[in-house]
Amino acid sequence: MSSLPVLVIGAGPAGLRAATDLAELNIPVVLVERRKELGGAPIRWKYHSLAPDFTPTEEVLGPMIKFCKNSSNIEVIEEAVVEGYGGSAGDFSVKIRKINGEVQDRKVAAIIVATGFEHFDATVDPRYSYGKAPNVIGINELEVMISEGKVVGHDGKIPKRVAFIFCVGSRDRSTNPWCCTVCCGVSIKQAIELKQLLNDVQIYMIYMDIRTIGLWEKLYWDSMEKYGINYIRGRVGEVFYTGEKLLVKGEDTLVRGPFEVLFDMVVLAVGIEPGEGTKQVASALKLKVNEFGFLAPKIPNIHFDSGKEGIFLAGTCVAPMSVEESIAEGSAAAMQAAKLVSRTKIIV
Repeated sequence: MSSLPVLVIGAGPAGLRAATDLAELNIPVVLVERRKELGGAPIRWKYHSLAPDFTPTEEVLGPMIKFCKNSSNIEVIEEAVVEGYGGSAGDFSVKIRKINGEVQDRKVAAIIVATGFEHFDATVDPRYSYGKAPNVIGINELEVMISEGKVVGHDGKIPKRVAFIFCVGSRDRSTNPWCCTVCCGVSIKQAIELKQLLNDVQIYMIYMDIRTIGLWEKLYWDSMEKYGINYIRGRVGEVFYTGEKLLVKGEDTLVRGPFEVLFDMVVLAVGIEPGEGTKQVASALKLKVNEFGFLAPKIPNIHFDSGKEGIFLAGTCVAPMSVEESIAEGSAAAMQAAKLVSRTKIIV
């Protein structure tokens, strides 16, 4: 069996799972992360819990982070990127550059790319006044507030009426035409958590369509039947700050009429899009990307196969998906890398 390590690029849910699985098989791993912390977006944005069952994020990612930091089979290189590669499956040469300029040339048997995603930057869509009007925030920012147990506006006041606007940066040809698959469920989860945290808050969900896939559908019904959360099927045309409140203007597409409603806080369900790390690694490893900027597998629905022997893909660098799906994809990619390692005989 090869004694060369497997390179895992990205230490979010998919990368952590891949590194953990390989290390538990006694296969050495080099785990490269471009930021200081391990855990990806869920840790960076302090995700409080995961849909659909409100499992604390720390319970899911915490053990993997601890394992990767402490395992003798895993070398963690933080604040670094992979700049290029050569060789072939079983005997790759890769160049790793740290933020301080230090460069390492390493030999690896296989490569797993798990560079994750970024939340859509709503400042590019002026209709929502994100970054201009106070108390217009993203679901990622709300997760931080919920994790800290304190949801307040810019003036320190507790919001009495909150609107969630779905599909911000998703299903919109002027920004991103794809569905991010999870933002409906995440928004509903957060709305329920707000109800639990702020007992008398009124919540309105302004949506195009509700896409709570599979077992996530229970969130939708519970939000209405148990928590009294309101739903408006419509399209938002403008969020306007009156100087005191946020006026949301739009069209109710069920009754086919305009609406104007005042809110204390507006939460934008900002979608998933490829991050800078995915763009960078695509260039460094000469990987194909699809029309949306995600890494393109050889066969669209078999995500781990990059089309290049010895290079495997996992998680949201390929397509929008939940944390749980990303973890499963990390395991799938790890299995493919382990099979390749078992076939090689290179000794360092």
